[in-house]
Amino acid sequence: MNENRLLQWVETVINGLPKFLENMKDRNIPGRYKYSLTGDIESNSKWGLGNTVYAVKIYYMLNQLNLLEGKEMATYIKSFGCNNGEIYDPLVQKISRINRFYGALRSRDWNNITGKQTRRAETRQSFAALKALGENPDRPYLKIPLSKKKIKKYIHSLDWNHPWGAGSHFSHLIFFLKNNEGNFNNDKINNSNLIDFAFQELEKYRHSDGAWYNKIPSNAQRINGAMKIVTALMAAGIYDLSKRKELIDLSLALVSDPDACNNFNLILVLYFCLMDSNERQKEIKDFCFKRLKIYREFYFDNSGGFSFLKNNANSIYYNAKISNGLKEPDIHGTHLFLWGIVIITRILKVEESFELSLPIT
Repeated sequence: MNENRLLQWVETVINGLPKFLENMKDRNIPGRYKYSLTGDIESNSKWGLGNTVYAVKIYYMLNQLNLLEGKEMATYIKSFGCNNGEIYDPLVQKISRINRFYGALRSRDWNNITGKQTRRAETRQSFAALKALGENPDRPYLKIPLSKKKIKKYIHSLDWNHPWGAGSHFSHLIFFLKNNEGNFNNDKINNSNLIDFAFQELEKYRHSDGAWYNKIPSNAQRINGAMKIVTALMAAGIYDLSKRKELIDLSLALVSDPDACNNFNLILVLYFCLMDSNERQKEIKDFCFKRLKIYREFYFDNSGGFSFLKNNANSIYYNAKISNGLKEPDIHGTHLFLWGIVIITRILKVEESFELSLPIT
């Protein structure tokens, strides 16, 4: 398929996504969305926080957030809030318990045995979705280290042998340090020194290939971990990054398309590195069009959405089995592939033709 036809396909995807989202709505509970089109295991109102967060981000990227619908989604997200500032899905916590335990046994990383890392991750995404909706959470999230000593301990307690997970929780730290500035009547809070210190500590895991890790992991782990650091940099509003060329080389060398996450992560790393680089432009252009061809393999023409896995909806969300993984799209994969498309239109410098927005994350 030539480049023009691929861009026409992108237009088709964008035009079809509102219908897909309409079909993903819960008809009985305002603001709630399904995870997969027909295969959700738990269909009651006791879960669904992440689904609505993904819906918000899709609408935001499409520039199609409706005021009334936005209010309903914000109310639904806030209904999962706790007095300690966390916003998380209790059913996901409950049904992931056994998988969390066995995962900790395999990895020897006990940081999430109680589910605290999952709660932090869901809280971060919920805060980002509320920000996209023009809403503030009801309470600040303060379950993060707020001194240099505690930040140092937090960073080095993460499992940098698996930089995808470690980078994710570093990113959450930066997001909340930045997000708490000026919010919740705390106009005097300035966490810039703590953020700078956190990035200085992070550099202890930096390697010559541009990625952050401890023992040498797979290329996919390195890129996926780097993507999480990129989200931390973006959350902090920091765009100065060394070793851009090395990260570009690492991204272009990676051949990985098993799921939506792996397909998306390297595109975000490339995009960030290209903000201040003219490296390998022709290769990167060709690479982006090849990505779009891969994206098509995850797309369902009839329903207008993407599946997280090739041909199948995802069945596991934060270690919890939440769908039957049928041959159909899901809102998780659709969110990630659309985000990838947004970035690709910017790398290819055709963003004005599609009028898409980068999500708040």
